[in-house]
Amino acid sequence: MAAVVLCCVALAAGCGASRGPGRPASSSALERGTKGESPDERASPLHVAAADCRRLAASLSARLDVALKRSSDPSPPLSRCQLRGPGVDVNVYLDTGHGAPQRYANRMVEQVQFGAPDRAKLPHPVAGVGEPAPYNRTASWIPACDTLFAVRGPRWLTVAYSRAGVPSPRLLPEAAALARLAFRLSAS
Repeated sequence: MAAVVLCCVALAAGCGASRGPGRPASSSALERGTKGESPDERASPLHVAAADCRRLAASLSARLDVALKRSSDPSPPLSRCQLRGPGVDVNVYLDTGHGAPQRYANRMVEQVQFGAPDRAKLPHPVAGVGEPAPYNRTASWIPACDTLFAVRGPRWLTVAYSRAGVPSPRLLPEAAALARLAFRLSAS
């Protein structure tokens, strides 16, 4: 029995990628940043600025005819704008870290894997929000979460949209309008 355990330990210790001569050791997950980037990679400076958050609040407030309080964290690679008011709770997140489009794609795959067979948990393509692509695959609405995910270039935008008493299908056009505006504002 001890020989079997020793053999298993020896095999496990030998598993993994070997590196050839002159090849640096790969960086471990502990050496990576919060967004999966390695220490020498830089995030895009694009972000949702405090002024952008004010414009998002003004736009939504005018559409809903409700006063909104806002708070923001404009620091890239993950900036955020939160809008709250009576019966309204909206969070806009912009991920501009290295590999953001891949994280979006991974999220949509996971959503399909873990959401099936409930259609409300599956991604529904949204036209005119994300990067132009066949089947509108770069923008997705998840009705069960009242959340819109979209990607344009190096930016992954998430709009979590909640309004008391308003069904998910009516929230989508409002979330899409906010997403389009956030993409325009964060482009510079």
